[in-house]
This record gives sequence, C-alpha cells and structure tokens, in this order.
Amino acid sequence: MDSDGDGIPDYIDDDDDGDGIPDDQDDDDDGDGIPDNKEDSDGDGIPDHLDHDDDGDGLPDAHETDSDGDGIPDYLDDDDDNDGIPDHLDDDDDGDGIADHEEDSDGDGIPDHLGNNLPNL
Repeated sequence: MDSDGDGIPDYIDDDDDGDGIPDDQDDDDDGDGIPDNKEDSDGDGIPDHLDHDDDGDGLPDAHETDSDGDGIPDYLDDDDDNDGIPDHLDDDDDGDGIADHEEDSDGDGIPDHLGNNLPNL
C-alpha cells in the first residue's frame, strides 16, 4: 500500500501520510502505541484516515450517526488532523498541506472527489 501516493510503499516510507512529519513522530491520540495515521479500526488494511468505513460495518462513515457515543453527530465531531476545525468545515481534513479537493490518494491523476479512489496496494 502507498497511502500518500508518493510511489514509496508504506512499509519503507518514513512518512506514510505525506504530512511532513516522520511516522515515528506522528500523533497517537488514543495512546495505544499506533500512530494515528496507521490506525486501522476494522483491520481491512486501509488506515482509518483513508477508509470510508472505519468500523467495517457496511455503513459509510459519512452516514454513521454518533460512532463514539459522545452525543455529537460524527459529521460535526470528526477532526482528522486535530486542528480544531471539524472536517466538514476544514479545507484540508488530513493536514497534509494538500487541499481536500486536490487530494488524489490512489495517484491516478483524478482527485478523490471526482473518482473511485482506493489506496495503491
């Protein structure tokens, strides 16, 4: 897999998500020892920040109502890059310096919002 589409497979890439922060220094918000950019809640091989169904229940994350049970709907609660701006208002959800409308996670030359993008495996 090549999560950031830079042509370097994740297993040898020092910065899997292309955010400019080496993987060994990336945040670990839940303290489980796995950097946030490598979290894979459903074990499908797609990191949560790229997965459209983090929990693998067949319901796209965008349609989940309150997956963490905090009383705030997911579409208002999500802040993938922890910059204090909810993803639905953030122009760069993952904080990698590439605007969401320009993201191309599979490197096919078609921005994610215009194509069916799956990470390179």
